[in-house]
Amino acid sequence: MNNEKYCWQQLLLHWLSAVIIIWALASGFAVSMLNVSPVTFERVTQVNSVVGTLFIPVFLLRCYFRVALPLPKNVNDEGWRAFVAHFTHLSLYGLTAVVLLSGILMMDRGIDLGVFTLQSMLCDPFWLGLWFDVHVLSCALLAALVVLHVAAVIKHEWWGRRIVRRMWF
Repeated sequence: MNNEKYCWQQLLLHWLSAVIIIWALASGFAVSMLNVSPVTFERVTQVNSVVGTLFIPVFLLRCYFRVALPLPKNVNDEGWRAFVAHFTHLSLYGLTAVVLLSGILMMDRGIDLGVFTLQSMLCDPFWLGLWFDVHVLSCALLAALVVLHVAAVIKHEWWGRRIVRRMWF
């Protein structure tokens, strides 16, 4: 592995994750906050349920690569900046896990994955509502962290620290 860049698997998983997470957050908040038809609402939530469920193994693989491989050279800053960056990245991983888990647990009907249907795990309205609330809150927090992450990338690029180069093929 090149010590200055992430391996191609990490890069692929990063950009695939970014597209899926941003799509799911943006479309989910859009249909929840905008006045859309019930058909549009149903289609978007159905697509997000399927995409989110299929994303789980991709996310687990991404977590594996994050733990199994060392960070590239010069990514580890010194002091409080390193702590903030490390904490923010771990929070992105943690909140993504909570969003995925709560998304599955809040479903009151099965998720048709084509080959099979993942049946709803809960039926009690209290627990479905609780997991729905956890899902909404964790999505909002994840969206805020994604915005923070993108802002940090822009700031680093603006100040001449070319970190996008490390995250590109």
